[in-house]
Amino acid sequence: MPRTPRASVPEPPGNRARGRVGRPPKTYVETEELRGRIKAAAAKVFAERGYHGLAVEAIVQEASLSRPTFYRYFANVDEVLNQVFTEVHARLVQDVRAAVGSVSDPIGKVEAGLLAWRGWCEWVGPMLGSIYAEMHNAMSPAYHHRNSVIALIVAEVDAAYAQIGRGKISRLLVETFVVGVEHLGYQYHLGSHADKAQAWAETRKAMLRLAIGMLGARPEWRAAALLADQLGIDLD
Repeated sequence: MPRTPRASVPEPPGNRARGRVGRPPKTYVETEELRGRIKAAAAKVFAERGYHGLAVEAIVQEASLSRPTFYRYFANVDEVLNQVFTEVHARLVQDVRAAVGSVSDPIGKVEAGLLAWRGWCEWVGPMLGSIYAEMHNAMSPAYHHRNSVIALIVAEVDAAYAQIGRGKISRLLVETFVVGVEHLGYQYHLGSHADKAQAWAETRKAMLRLAIGMLGARPEWRAAALLADQLGIDLD
């Protein structure tokens, strides 16, 4: 069952946060360092136990802090985990937009986006397994943040379509493409491969075949063989 959030105590404005009675207030740098330690500990516990295994006690033990210190900066585990996910997915949005914006042709944009997503998965590290396990669980923050990522991809595909004079794409098609890419990508990142380069080559081919099939239209389907040759995809 979802946790009942605790009442949040607002911090005072300015560059100093309120400390406990009898102690001098923390500086802004000290406050951010403590918040960072708590978020890093929450990310580690989430990676190991998932959302339903997340608890304040586990977080403060990992961070080597007290419960009162935790509650000075966060109301509950949902608040800290939401901040972790907000930062993690902001990085994904930033990386994908930068990668897609650096390429002009539509298929090139797709591959650039896939490579950016691959880099993000490597950056996320151990959290990736729990994100994958929970992204379809409406009780987990992973589910809600994933929906915002799908909305971003829909917007990017629509923008690419507009450049070549096409209308908006169906969200269902994009979501089907994303589900396939996620499955392939997580298999690659979380699997055990004797040859990582060969594993990525096979993963890339499958992802690009999905892109042509789900994001393309008649022009791409008619030119599928030519596109496959250009991208190094085996259609046999």
